[in-house]
Amino acid sequence: MPYCPYTDGDLGLADTNLEHIIPLSLGGVGAFQIPVCKTANSTVGSLIDGAMSTDFLTMTKRDRYNVRGHSNTEPVFVAKYCSDPAGTPLRVALGQRSGLEVWSPRDRGYIRDERAKTINVTFSVDADIALRFVAKVALSAGYFAYGELFRRHVKHREFRMIMNHRPPDIDEIRSMEALVDDRFSGTQSDQLQRFRAMCKAAEPNSLVGLVPGHDRFTVFVGILGDYVGLINVPATTAGFPNEGAFRWGHVLVPQKGSGLSRFSFEDALLKLAELLPPSKP
Repeated sequence: MPYCPYTDGDLGLADTNLEHIIPLSLGGVGAFQIPVCKTANSTVGSLIDGAMSTDFLTMTKRDRYNVRGHSNTEPVFVAKYCSDPAGTPLRVALGQRSGLEVWSPRDRGYIRDERAKTINVTFSVDADIALRFVAKVALSAGYFAYGELFRRHVKHREFRMIMNHRPPDIDEIRSMEALVDDRFSGTQSDQLQRFRAMCKAAEPNSLVGLVPGHDRFTVFVGILGDYVGLINVPATTAGFPNEGAFRWGHVLVPQKGSGLSRFSFEDALLKLAELLPPSKP
């Protein structure tokens, strides 16, 4: 019976479908999937994957590299709550290939007159969605790479709590042992700098890093070259593999046209070192 990391339960095959760990709209590939609960997959797809795919910062990268999802729709940033100087509601769409388009709901058509020259644009960035996405990827990628070791020996309940986080749950979130770092933190420890640099080096591909420590398990995620965040939870890792493709951890890089590349964390660090400029004496 398949195990679903999103629900932490065993399911009948008929109750599951395949989940893209990194969705196609964020650089995923067919080789990077696991079976999960159908209902949970639908919820995660709309509330987390969908929100991450339309996040303003992510959309700029999707637009740059023309990264499309299942619908094969061209990635275009849409700001719905805009207006002209007179306060008339407008909707603005901006893409590298389609250019700037201004839609007037009142006129039910695109406008190209003086009203399109001065527009008040409003957009927002969801501060929580990046870490909720990292938690979702941590659950599915952790089980994809480490299987029952991840299920039995990592405190994945905390990933699930972050993935399902809502503001009323803040007291429960504060009680967790998880350590987190998000894309806006500016934290500059040596380890975090390596994680961020590794995500950047993968551009235009996405990347998932899984790093078992002595008594913790770390997951960091990059989307199309941008570091998204990190979550570190308690774990008992004595029995985890630490050789070959799992030496010091495991790195997964989905690549359009060539499938899924997998490296040991040691090899990924060596590849990163080759890309970095030599340090000054």
